[in-house]
Amino acid sequence: MLPGLDGSTRNKGGFMKGLSRSVIATLGAAAIAAGLTACGDSKTTTAASGSSTGASGTVTLRVGYVTTPQHPYGIAIDAFTKEVASASGGKMAVEAIPNYTGGDAKLLDDVSGGTVEMAAVSTAVWDTKGVNVFQALQAPFLITNYPLDASIIGGPVGIAMLSSPNGPAKLNLVGLGILEGGLRKPVGAKEPLTTPASFVGKKIRAPQSKVLAAGITALGASPVALPVGDVYSALQNGTVDGMEANLGLISTNKYNEVAKFVTQNVNLWPFPAALVINKDQFDKLSADQKSVIQTAGGHLATNSINVFLNPPAGATNFVTDLCGKGLTFAFASDADRVALAKAEVPTYRQLEADPEVAGFIKQIQDAKAAAPPPAAPPPLPAGCKKV
Repeated sequence: MLPGLDGSTRNKGGFMKGLSRSVIATLGAAAIAAGLTACGDSKTTTAASGSSTGASGTVTLRVGYVTTPQHPYGIAIDAFTKEVASASGGKMAVEAIPNYTGGDAKLLDDVSGGTVEMAAVSTAVWDTKGVNVFQALQAPFLITNYPLDASIIGGPVGIAMLSSPNGPAKLNLVGLGILEGGLRKPVGAKEPLTTPASFVGKKIRAPQSKVLAAGITALGASPVALPVGDVYSALQNGTVDGMEANLGLISTNKYNEVAKFVTQNVNLWPFPAALVINKDQFDKLSADQKSVIQTAGGHLATNSINVFLNPPAGATNFVTDLCGKGLTFAFASDADRVALAKAEVPTYRQLEADPEVAGFIKQIQDAKAAAPPPAAPPPLPAGCKKV
């Protein structure tokens, strides 16, 4: 069953009131899930190779992610590192490694193998390593607004995905939380992507991902898997005709210089990342240290969604930024949005062949049906180019 279409958000005040009531329950559930994996003793020990313990006994863990620090991923990871330092009384430090070389697929291999201790890895790429539990998060046109997104990635569904034996544990990893990078929209290099016909025959960049490849193929386009570092040149030289991207990615990587159009009222899927730690590293932490990173990980969903609904002081307004840089905002008609969603029926058949994924899709559909309708998004700033 295909989800309904909406791309807007509720007002900030209403959302935060509702979210604040849910956070306590969410964190309680996260603590229960975390307790299932915590098995170290209570002594402060050195994390495994690659991490370090200073003369003062401070444990340092590195966390990789593929975007710039200014991207929503980077902002959420920064909040995580500060919380870990504060909650540990300065006895733990998290060293962020942005712009991780090689992209998400390599990052997942590296954290699984212990080359880096922690990583925030896009949920889209996990299925290339045999982990399908996150696929429901990026089922086409299912999660299309931030309040729903927050309730899913920070609530029981997200916790169940992280703690499933078919989840990070399959790759020798412990799940700590899920953060959001931003709802993905169609981006066209030379023409807008607003109708099913506009996708036919196009080459669309996406991360290496079975779920995203299925979604793009159902629209009649060909998915092209490229690391994020190769996308600018691919758009510039015509290797790809477009991509699926959130506004933060377009802005921070300057894709607006080589792509002219973004379809503002079509949200294909969100772009969460699962924050994980190598299990061997995790097992060498004390019980208190484990608690610190698990608690901070449980706050990632709220902190990352707030980047969009209640941006921190000094954060970039990506719509205003991209308007000022000349990006053209396209709009699909209601009929075309319905047609785009209908084209994804084969994708749902493929995803629901996995019973666990089918169950998560059903839970998200039920949550979406029960949620109040989101408010209309704010109008574009004056002077934005529109078609």
